Amino acid sequence: MRDPGPTSSDLLSQWDSVPKSPEYWPGLGNEHSDGYEIDRAGVRAASLGLVKLSASAGNEKYFARYPDNFYLSLNWRLPGAIGQLLYYAGRAFSDFSADLYAETAMAGLLIEHCAQRYDLVEEPLLGDIARSRFEERIAAMLPGDSPRSRLFTTPSEDYPKSSLSLRLSEGVDYSVGHMTAEKAKEDFSPDKRFHDDSPRYRQATDALVELARALQSRAQDLRDSPWRGGAADNAQTALRQIYGNATALAVVAAGLATATSRYAELLDWCRHNFDRGADPDRSDRREFWDFGGTPDSRTRAFLEEPNREFMTVYEDMPKRIEQNLPGLLVTDQTIAETRKRVDELWPDLDERLMNDSRTEEDRWEPRKQEQERLLKYEEAEKRFG
Repeated sequence: MRDPGPTSSDLLSQWDSVPKSPEYWPGLGNEHSDGYEIDRAGVRAASLGLVKLSASAGNEKYFARYPDNFYLSLNWRLPGAIGQLLYYAGRAFSDFSADLYAETAMAGLLIEHCAQRYDLVEEPLLGDIARSRFEERIAAMLPGDSPRSRLFTTPSEDYPKSSLSLRLSEGVDYSVGHMTAEKAKEDFSPDKRFHDDSPRYRQATDALVELARALQSRAQDLRDSPWRGGAADNAQTALRQIYGNATALAVVAAGLATATSRYAELLDWCRHNFDRGADPDRSDRREFWDFGGTPDSRTRAFLEEPNREFMTVYEDMPKRIEQNLPGLLVTDQTIAETRKRVDELWPDLDERLMNDSRTEEDRWEPRKQEQERLLKYEEAEKRFG
């Protein structure tokens, strides 16, 4: 009887929240061999598995765009700042997940493309499928109706390499000294609700663990098909890098699930216990006689312990979310279009002569952003052809 494989919890404890390619990967390193060999049926079967998994995941609820109404503004400084971090983390996670699955699907398409080509000895590249044909090529590989998937809205503006810090601003007083009874009552009003997104993150964690396992299994299938040569090396290198992004995003998803769940619990507890614990509406006349403090002092006393709990939530949550993908969605067409936009985004000198209130830096910012995007694309093109 075979020993059971590692559980999801075991894997998550071994993985890092920063994308890292594993040292061992099927067909690379000590398993690399010279020469050229390909079993086209085996390669096509492995590529189909990658496309199927990506297309089906793209229809799941946890994969949807992060709604703007999830943003929660609070007077209470620490949970307000943490809530802001969780909101931007949710948006980045949504975009990075879509990029990751789209990258996996494109890897499958490019590998399938390799199985149809006979020039890979002289030109060992993964190929270059136009982004505009992405949906068409996926539909052609999958039986039945054309899938409707979030994959087809990718890549995000931050693709293929980007990161977002999830750290609190330094030099800010996150104690409760600034809070008053009126500010707390506003924060705990019925219309101020935090959306507990932990179920979505738990689903995503399971799906990302499944994706990581599938990437490794399909890489083994490609090695065993057999498939050897320059194109095979490029494909395995790309899959290894995609795997590093899947494992990192799984760790982040698990951390965000815990953080959002605990954050929601703390806010709900404060909302339900504030009136009883702080008695914010007690008459000022009574306070002179019973030495019960003021509504503001009682509010601060009530918030001190939850504030410490919120700090624990922050200390335990991920401090960065990052993607570092191969850039397989970058095509010659993509780079040409971006270069054209860079050339067209010179500041209008006529506007500067008029009453343009923007600074010189603001006028150059659109071009700067496109140049940074172009550099990412060019780097990806150099690495994977």
